[in-house]
Amino acid sequence: MPLQQADYVLGYTSVEQQRLIRQARVLAPLTERFLRDAGISSGMRVLDIGCGMGDVTMIAAQLVGSTGRVASIDLDQASIETAQRRAASFGFENTSFHRADIAEYVPPDLFDAIIGRFILQFVPDPIAIIRRLYGMLRPGGLLALQEPTWKLWLTYTAHLPLRLSVTEAARDAMQAGGASTEMEQQLYQGFIAAGLQAPQLRVELPVGNSPEFRSLLPDFLAALMPNVTSKGIPIDHLGDLNTLRDRLDQELDSRNSFASYVALIGAFGHR
Repeated sequence: MPLQQADYVLGYTSVEQQRLIRQARVLAPLTERFLRDAGISSGMRVLDIGCGMGDVTMIAAQLVGSTGRVASIDLDQASIETAQRRAASFGFENTSFHRADIAEYVPPDLFDAIIGRFILQFVPDPIAIIRRLYGMLRPGGLLALQEPTWKLWLTYTAHLPLRLSVTEAARDAMQAGGASTEMEQQLYQGFIAAGLQAPQLRVELPVGNSPEFRSLLPDFLAALMPNVTSKGIPIDHLGDLNTLRDRLDQELDSRNSFASYVALIGAFGHR
């Protein structure tokens, strides 16, 4: 059976594009630190899989510098065009963007490194995709991937009943749409199955209390609403959705608490 890239459960809309850009601003420090620690450095030729709005691409482009190159692929043409415009507007001349399915993409040359964030969670067989990525790396090449683990997010939200209920509804909608919400075992097993060295693993949990950070969760649920409706995910217990944002903020304020977001499990290793 041929490999397939799953449908993106959050949809390809202009609203989702803006949500991804806001989310990327919060996640940028975690991803930059991860890529630096993994070994992305000056002069490398890098592939970014599932580039979306191009935010991870631009982090990598800054790390590899003018002597390096970052090629980026995504299944959605509108995303490719947006990423291309954004990279150009920020002056990144060492990037290129191509529409391609990760399950079918065949590069013209091998890469020094392959990176991706929140991509394999949407793939029906992530271990098989990691095997494919292995074949695109030069000997000694680096694979560095960040995927979600919701368990830590749920744990750090347990003291906030409404925020926990919203987070659980979002998780259920993701799972109903075919996405995996716990990727640590699949990442580790995929590296081993592909023949890569046992990966180094790390988990980072984004936390914050800025208005933008607080909005990440209700924005996420809003993006999932078509799937919530089509899959019959129960959300009546969340109350009036028109007041949900205000009630989530009031809960944080009344408990003098910070908000958290989906944790990133990072894995990196060499061929």
